[in-house]
Amino acid sequence: MAWGGEIIRRLTRAHRTGKTNRKKFDEAMGRHAEMVARLEELEVLRAQDEVVAATQRKELEAELAAEKEARAAEKQALRAELERANARAERVKEDFLKSPEFDSLLAKKAWGYFKDGFWGCLAQFRSNGYSEEEHPASFLDLQQALENLGDDEDAEEEEHEEGEVGDGTGVNTPNSPEP
Repeated sequence: MAWGGEIIRRLTRAHRTGKTNRKKFDEAMGRHAEMVARLEELEVLRAQDEVVAATQRKELEAELAAEKEARAAEKQALRAELERANARAERVKEDFLKSPEFDSLLAKKAWGYFKDGFWGCLAQFRSNGYSEEEHPASFLDLQQALENLGDDEDAEEEEHEEGEVGDGTGVNTPNSPEP
């Protein structure tokens, strides 16, 4: 029976090893089933995330398109407003250029240039040694020049009036002396 005891021992050991292996196999299968379930959950979550991301992308693209349209409309409105403002500025400019105020400003500026030039010319004459006593120049006296200018205008008006009232001989010769 010694031999029979050895067989029982071997069978018992094999049975224990089989049980242990079966237990390890069952544990491994349980972990495998858990991992497969977890993997399926992750795949479902990934699919949901992809759907959410696609939906968000579409919403953002639609929002971007709407924003682009709004910016284009705003740009067009600003461009039209700029054109109206430019046209209005051009009208105001034209009105100002035709106004007596502009003529007055222009006359003041011209008078300033003339006056500065006249006094500069007068100073240059004097600095070059031309004295008024030795070389009388009627144009150097501003007051006299303005009076002469007024006298010339009066004389032209008188001659023009004489030409209308007279016999018509002096009409064609406004500045020539009569014989």
